Amino acid sequence: MPFTSLSAVEAYLEQIPKFKSVGSSGADFNLERFKSFCESIGDPQDKFSSIHVAGTNGKGSTCRLLESVYRHAECKVGVYTSPHIHRFTERFIVNGNEISEDELTLFFNSFRENIEKYKLTYFEISTAIAFWWFARAKVDLGIIEVGLGGRLDATNVISPLVSVITSISLDHTDILGETIHEIAYEKAGIIKSETPVVTGDLPEEAQEKVLQIAQQKGSSVNKIDNLQPRSRGQGVYQISTEQKEITFDTSLLAPVQSKNIAIAWQVVQLLDRHFPISCEEFKKGINSAELGLGRFNRLLESQQWYFDGGHNLEAVRALKQAVCRVGDLEETTLVLSLLEDKVRPKIMEEFSEFRNIYYYQLSLERAASFDDIKQWLPQVTPFSDKHRQTLFNNDFNSELVIFAGSFYFYATVREWVQDLYNR
Repeated sequence: MPFTSLSAVEAYLEQIPKFKSVGSSGADFNLERFKSFCESIGDPQDKFSSIHVAGTNGKGSTCRLLESVYRHAECKVGVYTSPHIHRFTERFIVNGNEISEDELTLFFNSFRENIEKYKLTYFEISTAIAFWWFARAKVDLGIIEVGLGGRLDATNVISPLVSVITSISLDHTDILGETIHEIAYEKAGIIKSETPVVTGDLPEEAQEKVLQIAQQKGSSVNKIDNLQPRSRGQGVYQISTEQKEITFDTSLLAPVQSKNIAIAWQVVQLLDRHFPISCEEFKKGINSAELGLGRFNRLLESQQWYFDGGHNLEAVRALKQAVCRVGDLEETTLVLSLLEDKVRPKIMEEFSEFRNIYYYQLSLERAASFDDIKQWLPQVTPFSDKHRQTLFNNDFNSELVIFAGSFYFYATVREWVQDLYNR
C-alpha cells in the first residue's frame, strides 16, 4: 500500500528499530550496510558539498548558525539535525523550509523495498532522507549533524569540505566509551584524509586524540582559541580576528554560544574559496539565527520562563552559566525532568545548587522516577497539577523559572504554556 500522508510515514517509522534497539555497543552499527543502501538509491550524499558536525554539545546550535550564515548570503543550503520535537519533518530543512509531505511520501514510495532489504534503523532512514532530499533540491551546501558519536554514525558516509567537533565530554558512555579518550576517538572518526578540521573548546586529552588522528590522515586542525570568543551578556558576543574585533547582537542568551559562533567563523574562513562570505554577511546570519527548540529558549515574552534540553555534565554547567546571566541560582525555580540514564552523581551535584527544585516524571519507560531524583536532591518536590496552576497564576515563589533536563520534556512544557496562552 503506498504512503499518502505524514501520519502513514510516522506509523511505519514507529515499527523501525531505534538506536536503543540495535544493541549496547557501537560495534552493532554497520556503515557498510548503510553505504550499500545509499549506493542502491544513487549515492545522493555525493551530489552536494557538505559540512559534517559532531560534538557532545553544541553541534545542533553550530549547524543552525552555519545554516543561517549561508542562507543569508544567498546560498541554497540544507541542514539536517536530530532529534525532532514536534514533527519528523523538522529534521530536514532547505532554505528555511521543512521537507514537504509530498516529498517525504515520495521517498518512502520510491525506496521502501530498499529500506527493508538493507534493514535500516530509524536514524539511518532519517539520514537517507536528508541525503536524498538535499540532492533532489540541488542545494549548494548541506550541513549534516552527527547523530551519535561519529566513527560509526550513519552520517559518516559523506565526504565533507570540513569536519567540525564542537565539544567532547562524557555522554552516551554505554555506547561510546567510559572515558574522554574513548569518546574522542569515536568523534574524531569523522575526520577524512586531507580535509580540514575545526575544533571547539576541547579537554586537553580529547584535543590530543583529535590531533593524533588528524595527523595520521594529513588533515589540519583549526582551534578557536585565537578568536577569544566571549559573551558580553544579553545575547551580545565578540570574537577577535587578525583584522578586528567583531560584535554580534543576537537573540541567543546562553554564554556558550560565543564558542559556537567562533566555530562557525572558523568554518566560513576555511570554505572561503568555495563559498565566499563577507564579514557583514556573517554578522547578518549570526544576528538572525534561530537555534530551534531546547537551547535556553524563552517560552513567553511576558514571563521569565526558559526551557533548556541539556542533559549531560557540560550542558548543565552551561545552563547554570546562562541562568546566572539573567538571575540568581538561589532565587530561581527549576522544574526538572530526566531520563534514568542521565541521573548521575556529578550532574545531580550541579542541579543541587538550585534552591527551589521540582520534579516532573514523564510518561516514558526510560523516565527517572521521583524517588531516583530524591536520593540525590533532598530538597526536590513533585511538580503536581496544583504547582502548575500556582505557577500559571503568577503566584509562584520566584519570577525566574527554568524547565530543564530532557528534550523529551519540551512537548509537555509547550502544552502547558499554550494552555496558559489560550486562557
